[in-house]
This record gives sequence, C-alpha cells and structure tokens, in this order.
Amino acid sequence: MTSPANSTSMEGLNRELDRELSAALRSRGHRVTLPRLLVHRHVRRRDGHLLPEQLHAELAAELPSLSPATIYATLDLLDALGFVRRVGSPRGGTIYDSRTDPHHHVICRLCGHIQDLEAPVDMVSAERAAAAAGFAVHRGELQLSGICATCAS
Repeated sequence: MTSPANSTSMEGLNRELDRELSAALRSRGHRVTLPRLLVHRHVRRRDGHLLPEQLHAELAAELPSLSPATIYATLDLLDALGFVRRVGSPRGGTIYDSRTDPHHHVICRLCGHIQDLEAPVDMVSAERAAAAAGFAVHRGELQLSGICATCAS
C-alpha cells in the first residue's frame, strides 16, 4: 500500500513531469493529451530500456483505450523532444531508453536483452570519420551486439 507521504511525493513528481512535457509540446505546436502525459510519466519514472509493447501492457489498466499506435507515436515524439532515446535492436525491434545522456549499449542477438555500456569511446574520431563520409551526425553512440550470459549458458 502506498503511504500518504509517498502518494504526495508521486503526485508532485507527476505534476513536475506534466509541466515539463506540456511546455515542450506547446513550444513546438503539439497538443497536450492524457495519453502523452501518462506515457511520459511512466517512462521517466523508471530506469532502463523499454519496449513499446511492454509499455502498452503496463499502461493498459490505467487507460484501457490507449492503443499500441498511440504508444509508438508518443515514444517517437518523446524521442524528438529529447525525453527518451530510441535504440535500434539487431533483432529489428525498437527499444526506448529513459536515459538520455551520452552512453553506449550492448545488445544480445538472441534474446534482445539490452544493457548500458559504460566505456570511454573516442566519439570525436568517429564523428570526424562520419563527416568525411558526408554525414552530419546528430547523436553518436556505440552499440555492440553479442550473446548475453543467460543465452550463452
């Protein structure tokens, strides 16, 4: 059961998250909607990586009318606004990361498990090489794929 103090602090966090998203949406001419607010709250309150299907399952009880299409569109919008990071998967799916600071990932080719990878990488050289190849880099990250310990056993 949630204590009154926890409930009050959660309400305060929700209000702050709602203000933050509302300002970003309005400044770019987007509407503020309940589904967008709910998805934003849910994603920002948790750490880690999230599949859109997982998010839909977690929010379905709170808002039964929330469609998978709305989840995908909202996550793409949150990525464009800088509130989440979209991470491609070698298995073809899309994963969203609530951590938006520059960091890298390692992903299992078999089960799709994704984990943050904390390692220094010379991104300046990589971005220079990309520029020499004619690319304008907007964001860089290293993504390694392999087989996780669970799948390897």
